[in-house]
Amino acid sequence: MKCIAAIVAAGVLLTLPFSALAQTAATGSEAKVRDQAGNRLTLVSEGKSDYVIVVSHQALPATMRGAAELQKYLMQMSGAELLIADDSHPLPDHAILVGPSKYTPPLESEGLGDEGFIIRARGAQLIIAGPGPRGTMYGCSSFLESLGVRWFTSKVTQVPKRSTITLASMDVRQIPAFEYREPFFFEAFEKEWAARNKTNGHSQYLDVSTGGRVVYSEFVHTFDLLVPQGLYGAHPEYFPMVDGKRINGYVQRCLTNPDVLALAIAGVKKSFQDHPDATICSVSQNDCAGWCQCDQCRKLTDQYGAHSGLYLWFVNQVAEAIEKEMPDKLIDTLAYQFTEAPPKGIAPRKNVRVRLCPISVCESHPYEQDDHPATRAFVASLAAWSKITDSLYIWHYNTDFAQYLMPFADFVQLPDSLRLYKRSGVKGVFFEGDYAPGGGGSDAELRSYVMAKLMWDPSQDGDALIREWMGGVYGEASKPMRQWFEVVQEQYKQRHLGIYDSASAEVFTPEVIATGDAMFAEAAKLAKTPLEREYVAKAHMPLRFVKLFVAPSTVEEVNAFIADAKAMGITQMSEGGSVDQWDQILRQRVVPKK
Repeated sequence: MKCIAAIVAAGVLLTLPFSALAQTAATGSEAKVRDQAGNRLTLVSEGKSDYVIVVSHQALPATMRGAAELQKYLMQMSGAELLIADDSHPLPDHAILVGPSKYTPPLESEGLGDEGFIIRARGAQLIIAGPGPRGTMYGCSSFLESLGVRWFTSKVTQVPKRSTITLASMDVRQIPAFEYREPFFFEAFEKEWAARNKTNGHSQYLDVSTGGRVVYSEFVHTFDLLVPQGLYGAHPEYFPMVDGKRINGYVQRCLTNPDVLALAIAGVKKSFQDHPDATICSVSQNDCAGWCQCDQCRKLTDQYGAHSGLYLWFVNQVAEAIEKEMPDKLIDTLAYQFTEAPPKGIAPRKNVRVRLCPISVCESHPYEQDDHPATRAFVASLAAWSKITDSLYIWHYNTDFAQYLMPFADFVQLPDSLRLYKRSGVKGVFFEGDYAPGGGGSDAELRSYVMAKLMWDPSQDGDALIREWMGGVYGEASKPMRQWFEVVQEQYKQRHLGIYDSASAEVFTPEVIATGDAMFAEAAKLAKTPLEREYVAKAHMPLRFVKLFVAPSTVEEVNAFIADAKAMGITQMSEGGSVDQWDQILRQRVVPKK
């Protein structure tokens, strides 16, 4: 395996000036690196080390986790097992100070927050520390990554073998580009992978041992929860007036009714009380139209120039009431569909996060370069929202919800979008993909890895991340796998791609399918390990799905495909569409035998 730093020809000496680590610091972070000739720290020499990992005797669980990760992977890399000691003992001559302790110098912690950290090597001492619950743990992960360790998937970890590790003097400071980073793919939920790749989403299986995560007391589309439909009989005035009549059902609410506001405030308070670990609660429209057309709601909508103005006026009042009793809590709302366009004359309060949702855009081209009307409208909305708030969140879509297994060609757009979001002052990004139990969506683990890295630092090279992941996961089979990946991206260079598009015979022509078949056949031959073969077979599923959907197929092919999907643990092949339902759909497309 190749390492990211200089390696002597014999392959036994790893020398890191840490320029690579500094260059991957997140946008907005600070990094200073010094490489002084002759001033190097030898952490491991020929498989032996006298370094001790030192933590506070009151260290947080995530700090202890970071120390254990250092111990584990340095041993796997070099064979040297470093001891872990707490600061109730004398300071060893050679110490790795992990986290704040009585021996750790002041951190200059301003701006580091919950997740920032410093990595500093001076003389014989290495310091990895951050003041927040996750900072030190993330610093340990980043240090190990600088040595070449990679956690590509929950099953695939890369650890280079080096018997000697020396470090140049360095002073690194990192903070994440975004405060909230959630790849919403089933494959990205796994605790170890999520913690090591520095994601912190609500849906991920993170806990106190990983320093927690961004926890929502209620996540999204919350009007039915805050003002239940059951109240309609006694209080129809709480519900929207549509075409001159108050209506019930899965609809919006009358936001100018003071009782609706009171119910929402009480509901949010109770939600936070029921979920004391939560930091944020969503007060957001239902996933439908049905907004209120009463005179008062119309008046405020007209006053602010958009539906979003009325909704923000309502949410700001909830946020103001919550702030008085719970100043550390945040309120989340949506700028989605009929509320996507920004208002005029009103701005979100400082404890409000507006989540902007580009649901109708083209996903195959960088947004700022795309000519699709919905994409141009979103770019304009993003620019306008960013002028009135620096606390935007983004709900970004990363799969085909009509067909999870359709190859989804958004990798040209993805890195560019994160850079656009960072420039626009966005504070959090949620990437919605195939979240169904078992996962299996197109390129799910590759996407999750690339997204995790770019959410921490969007200046990284997306193409290099793809190449690195494929090499680590597919091994020698990575060449034909990358070739098929490029074929898919190429097919959409001149086409728009939406998140509800079906696989098309115009895109996946017989020639394209034949090319894919040949590339997967070659990859299957080149894959050497059972795990490489497993990932090649999983990546083959989208092409097999496309063939069944757009080309003549047999019952035997459908049977084999469905059996393999179930064996891989896939439960849904579209949002809400089970494997068994798709079994019937695909059987209807089988060409009868003559």
